[in-house]
Amino acid sequence: MNRRSLAALSAGVVFGLAAPASAQVWLQDRQLTQGRGIRVGNFELHPGIGAEVGYDSNVFYRSNDPASALRLRVTPSLHVSSLGPQRRSSSDAPATALPTVNFRGGVALVYHEFIALQSPDTTSNLRNLGVDANLRFEFFPGRTWQFVIADDFLRTIQPGAQTIAGSDGDLAPAQTFNRNFNTANAELAYAPPRGTLEFRMGYSFIFNLFDSTNYNIYDYFAHSAYARLRWRFLPKTAIIWEGSVTPTNYLHPERSPTGLFSSFPVSTRVGMNGLLTEKISLLALVGYQASFFEAGDNIDTIIGQAELRWLINPRANFRVGFLRDSQNSFFSNFFVRNRGYASYSHSFNGRFLLSLDGGVGLYQYGYIADRNGAQTVPGVGFGSDGRFTAVRLDATAFGEYRFNDVFGINATVRGLSNISDVRLGNTTGTDGGRGQSIAWTRLEAFLGVRAAW
Repeated sequence: MNRRSLAALSAGVVFGLAAPASAQVWLQDRQLTQGRGIRVGNFELHPGIGAEVGYDSNVFYRSNDPASALRLRVTPSLHVSSLGPQRRSSSDAPATALPTVNFRGGVALVYHEFIALQSPDTTSNLRNLGVDANLRFEFFPGRTWQFVIADDFLRTIQPGAQTIAGSDGDLAPAQTFNRNFNTANAELAYAPPRGTLEFRMGYSFIFNLFDSTNYNIYDYFAHSAYARLRWRFLPKTAIIWEGSVTPTNYLHPERSPTGLFSSFPVSTRVGMNGLLTEKISLLALVGYQASFFEAGDNIDTIIGQAELRWLINPRANFRVGFLRDSQNSFFSNFFVRNRGYASYSHSFNGRFLLSLDGGVGLYQYGYIADRNGAQTVPGVGFGSDGRFTAVRLDATAFGEYRFNDVFGINATVRGLSNISDVRLGNTTGTDGGRGQSIAWTRLEAFLGVRAAW
């Protein structure tokens, strides 16, 4: 296995097929990206801009000799929406009239700059532009029958997993795992006026494309058909059910160093979501999931989620829970995620926001197959059945002080760690002949300022 294949395979365990999340915590919260707004006719405009400087301890997810860098992120944004209820009441339409359509859309551009802290400089050429864009139309909101058309696009800038220098002193060139992930969605909802019953069904078309020629072997598209049912049998407690099928196909399986196979995953969950007391609520779901890959390893397993939420007061809450599910993986056909998590959020007088969350998960990977579907063992640390595990630790702390409705300063600290005995390509000579470890630890810290109207 050459270094290019080793780097691609190593990156496959770091990143999964599921939709990537925005790197910036404040971009994930609409309250932090949209202020009072500017009214233009029947629309609200919410322009904004943010800038962050920070430190990244392990840009390439290396187990040894990590490459650190200073980071700069600049994020201009613009969000547009139809008038909210307060502004709609002062428009020409009757105050009691429901709108025919609600519209919401936005785009944020994220410029990433990497400044190397050591020699040789392997990070400066990683600078690039990310995008976070969305569009949503809700037809006949508040009626019995509703229809939604939406699209979400996320371009993430992420250096790939880079192997260290071999015995010849040659350092594998920096590669990026920059990816372009898009989900187009159409949904039909049935929600009678009393609000005790709600049924939704929809279809999503998903594609994932990578920039790097090394990693575009993982390009794929998927079709997802889903349905959700909620029956509120108590004022604030409901029985919920959800199910989905998501046929997934890789575009370039013939170029992969290992087998990449089409699949037809099926998932269903049923449970309850509601209040136990005035301040404590419970989410409890149990279900079944099966992968149905055309070759290689497969999984069918019990999945579920349990979460307790404590509403400490109107401005503070605490959550603790456990999640078990299965996801398709670039590294092997799938992994089963068993993750415990907790989070705490507190707003102090509307001026200072503190958010803490973290988790620990046991990730159980299926065996790695060759292109014909036969089990392979591309390293050491694998079980007798070819399967293996990794423990993933994650923690994020976010704080922001708001001077007013527009300006704020914030700080983000994030730690990630992947713990595993697996070493890939132990015959390549890389890493002293012992193979490339998939274990790594990464720390990120950012200080930023933002303005949102």
